[in-house]
Amino acid sequence: MAISTVTKPDKKKIHQELKDYHQPLFTELGIEDPFFVTSMAYKPIGKTEKYISLFPSQMKRGVDIYTEFTNKDLKPDDPARNLYKWRFNPHWSEEYEAVEIEGSTDYRYLIPVSELILLERPSNSEVVAFNDFADIMDPDQDCPIDQMTVRDLAAILLKKPVSKKKWLNDLIK
Repeated sequence: MAISTVTKPDKKKIHQELKDYHQPLFTELGIEDPFFVTSMAYKPIGKTEKYISLFPSQMKRGVDIYTEFTNKDLKPDDPARNLYKWRFNPHWSEEYEAVEIEGSTDYRYLIPVSELILLERPSNSEVVAFNDFADIMDPDQDCPIDQMTVRDLAAILLKKPVSKKKWLNDLIK
């Protein structure tokens, strides 16, 4: 087992820096006072998928837990610095496997990485103002492509308003 070279005061400082890195995303998502922890994603012996492990004291808080994958020295494992959320599960003590910490009587619960939710920035979708139904093309004049005439095709290719469809001529102008 590798030993971390980071001291306790350094760990607090690094942990805060990691949380501060994600603060703009927390703010953007409207998450006030998030419970942020760092965690190592690893495959325990005998398992086929990756897990993180959380202490019972962390889970007993009864809140969602936000995490970034780091190594033992709290260096980010993921170059993209993804932020994940474990949605609080009130049945965590029955549903997750408890594993003893090597050389200790303490234990942690294994959470499959597949249960974590990747948090992403909300899309900047624009709301388009729609003022008037007169701006909608008449379905009798706007036809599917299989009903396009040679004149319509010529108007498009030559970029000349020669179509009998006013809306197509307006597009070309």
